[in-house]
Amino acid sequence: MLKNNKNSQDTTASDLIKLDFEKQAAQIEASQKENVYGVWAPIWKFLRWYDKKKGKHIFKKKTYLILLVCLGWIGGHRYYQGRFKLALLYTIFFWTGVPFIICVTDFMEVFPMKADKNGKIIL
Repeated sequence: MLKNNKNSQDTTASDLIKLDFEKQAAQIEASQKENVYGVWAPIWKFLRWYDKKKGKHIFKKKTYLILLVCLGWIGGHRYYQGRFKLALLYTIFFWTGVPFIICVTDFMEVFPMKADKNGKIIL
């Protein structure tokens, strides 16, 4: 009997989380200020600001992936993208291993993308 009660509470919490995300998406569409709260609020606000400021880059997927695998740990793929400030940070901090971890996430983001008929993608 306790398992059923716990399961229904989990479903309710899951439904509330989904509704909160839908509400935030609707607020963004309506150009209203979104409600962010908790410990993650400053990070969420920064990521939203960064996404608005960041421009789109068009490049060849095959070349990008080759640079990512071979020179990603020092920012080679970022130089190819034209994001020189970020590439410089990769180059300066390559010895920490953090750029390598970011390269792995970049690879997981770009590899499944479908290229257009010219072999280019937008990121």
